[in-house]
Amino acid sequence: MALFALLGFGESVFKHFWILIGTALFLTLPIVVGGTLHMVFVTKQWLNVLAVPIQECWFGANKTWRGFFVMPLVTIPGVWLIQLIEPFVQNGLLVSFQEYSTVILGLALGLGYVLLELPNSFIKRRLGVAPGENPEQCRYCFILFDQLDSGIGCALAYYLLSDIPASILLIQVAIFPIVALIVKRCLYFFKLKNTYL
Repeated sequence: MALFALLGFGESVFKHFWILIGTALFLTLPIVVGGTLHMVFVTKQWLNVLAVPIQECWFGANKTWRGFFVMPLVTIPGVWLIQLIEPFVQNGLLVSFQEYSTVILGLALGLGYVLLELPNSFIKRRLGVAPGENPEQCRYCFILFDQLDSGIGCALAYYLLSDIPASILLIQVAIFPIVALIVKRCLYFFKLKNTYL
């Protein structure tokens, strides 16, 4: 009886673990959509009039006003998508997005994404690293932080605008680098990005 009780408890914990992971992955979906659409703007050179560096000396040539304008806007369809999908997968989620404004949450997530990229760019420029590159010293730390910074920005946006538990947001931040690297590889494969990192 004790063995069967332990097996039942283990299955319950295992299922809850995967629901946590699934919920955290669901939280990243708006950013995946927004980031992909943003790279279409960059690759197709749409809105080039806004492709002006915010402050080239501080953040480099790649951080432009186009990113600050486009990324929040193109994240809105990502929020709309999760609100559309949610009823079909709600049994596998620990949160609901139906009560939130699609526009406000999309704008906040996109803004969080671009804002939290700036400190990393600022540090790299102070170290003399060219835009889009990583320093040889502590290279893998910078690669990790390149993927992590935006995830933190999105988690902050969720934290400020929703009642999503902090534990789920921490998991979302933890898995964000893996999701970001997979998406960047796909964008590189489809020629929407020049590098796969």
